[in-house]
Amino acid sequence: MAASRPTQEIVFHAKKQIDTGDLEGIQRMYLDILNTEFETGHEPDMGYMFHRLYIHACLKGQETIAIWLERALYNNMDPIQQIALRQIFPYGRMLLARASKIRHT
Repeated sequence: MAASRPTQEIVFHAKKQIDTGDLEGIQRMYLDILNTEFETGHEPDMGYMFHRLYIHACLKGQETIAIWLERALYNNMDPIQQIALRQIFPYGRMLLARASKIRHT
């Protein structure tokens, strides 16, 4: 199932903030989402957003943002979503290690 347009737009803008290392901007965006009342069925897909943003942060070597995403988004999901998404952590750690190695060469 594809993500809704609002979810895709949020991910698009958040990826730009990840690219620049703007953790505070992502935190503000997350608080805005939490404080917005969406129509039933039009809520952002937090699982999709977490997946896309976590992997992007790891690819870009943004370890601080990746850790925050895990603590703020992942830890606040229901257990079923957590089980479905937990396999991305080893991959994310590998991407962070690779990004760190590339930066230090």
